[in-house]
Amino acid sequence: MGNYMKKPLCYIALFVMSISSISFAKETFQPFVLASVGKADYQQTVTETKQKLADAGFTLLGEYQPFGNNTLIIVTNEEALKVAAMSKRGAYGAPMRVSVSQYGDEVEVSYANPLYFEKAYWLKGSLVSVDNALRSTLGFVKTFGSEEGLTAKKLKKYHYMFSMPYFDDPYEYDEYGSYEQAVSEVEKRINIEGDPITMVYKLEIPGTKMTIFGVQLKATGKDDDEEDLDEQYQLNVVDFERPGKKAYLAYEILVNNDEVEALHMKFRMALYFPDLPMTGKHGFTKLMSSPGEIDDAFEELIDDYR
Repeated sequence: MGNYMKKPLCYIALFVMSISSISFAKETFQPFVLASVGKADYQQTVTETKQKLADAGFTLLGEYQPFGNNTLIIVTNEEALKVAAMSKRGAYGAPMRVSVSQYGDEVEVSYANPLYFEKAYWLKGSLVSVDNALRSTLGFVKTFGSEEGLTAKKLKKYHYMFSMPYFDDPYEYDEYGSYEQAVSEVEKRINIEGDPITMVYKLEIPGTKMTIFGVQLKATGKDDDEEDLDEQYQLNVVDFERPGKKAYLAYEILVNNDEVEALHMKFRMALYFPDLPMTGKHGFTKLMSSPGEIDDAFEELIDDYR
């Protein structure tokens, strides 16, 4: 009787473990988190959001208003920095991007989902505690940005379609004489007035030779081609339904040792907007010239230092 009972119990345990494994393997992630939405004063919400983040131990890296009543607040904390330092190009995962956007009499607070980008940026550590801190600080309504979501396996090898770039296919620029020179030159050139590239934040990852710059891309009106790199122009195409996805901003430039790179737009935008079609009113072909224009602007900024 004892052996008879042990076998079924063993089979049941194995079955439960198998189901749990399948469930875990199929867990999906979405690029954005909606923290709150409702009738509110826009400017007051911006102020309160920054204060909440500060009170929760987040460090403000920078903020800017790209267009209209949309504010991007970029923060980090000790855990995000620690995780970023574990990976070769982990700096991309350190800044947390929070957006506050007004739609009529309603205000949305959203942020880029750390759990989604932890996988997409090949981070060796976990950002679960960072996500928990953001949820408890800002609130949580739902994740959004992809109807079905993407599994961890899909995110770790993400590319939009055949021949499109992966995470390890960035824009690459000239090497400098040293890490220190690279950081100094990039920062100096980002801050040149009148250019379409403006610095939003600078973040050095402690214990590494990685510094990431967040930049705003805005047409100056001097060149008709600049429209293709303008943030508002791009988001007018892809960010067309609520909840809004302004936490796509700001673009990054990474100094890694003595080398400088930036995520390829064909990878970065597709990662944030994985459900968008290639063609149509809101398709990526509407922005066909944007990847090249962004690359050219970064190249002119970075490679022209000699």
